[in-house]
Amino acid sequence: VVPIPDGVSTKEAAALPTAGFTAYQAIFEKLPMNAIDTVLIHAGAGGVGGFAIQLAKSLGKRVITTASVRNHKWVKQLGADEAIDYNTEDWQQRVMELTDGHGVNAVIDPVGRETATASLHVIAYNGHLVHIAGAPEPGIIKPFTRVISYHEVALNAIHHQQDRISEANIVRIGSHMLRLLEAKEISSMIQETITFADIPEKLVELSERHVVGKIIADLKA
Repeated sequence: VVPIPDGVSTKEAAALPTAGFTAYQAIFEKLPMNAIDTVLIHAGAGGVGGFAIQLAKSLGKRVITTASVRNHKWVKQLGADEAIDYNTEDWQQRVMELTDGHGVNAVIDPVGRETATASLHVIAYNGHLVHIAGAPEPGIIKPFTRVISYHEVALNAIHHQQDRISEANIVRIGSHMLRLLEAKEISSMIQETITFADIPEKLVELSERHVVGKIIADLKA
């Protein structure tokens, strides 16, 4: 439970968890951002990806993201420096071209195991992979070669630990994100407000990964 600042609406605050908190963990608690220049964020038009873009840019990092071409304007408004259409482009090849063959320092993948595995081929020496929807296949990268570090993010797992110290961290995350929202350093990314009756239909859209930004349900409407 986190108090909402006067400068933030209830709807804006409701748009932050859990996607925003997940992105926060990836950026601020898993990755050594002081040692990272360029980060690849998959599915930049979605909730986790969109918040991750904004948080990475708030730290001055170069952001490359994957998104359908119809969403390229959106992800660039969020702060992405380059957007790759994963439907029509070889995103691995484009990442290597954009980094002059070096690769990115970190990848944040909220898509799944297949994308996480494919991402290993575009990570530079001593780089990082944050996986949220499935770990990469083991053994793809040989030990003592590119020395990649792997990070799992599972925000809801905090509640399974029965550990009050870990649970209290959610409050800290929420408080910081609300301050960023109040200061206009990040956007809540609300794209649509729906009624209670609309929720089942929108859950189907979410499961099909066709949703851009965040959807808010107004239970009083």
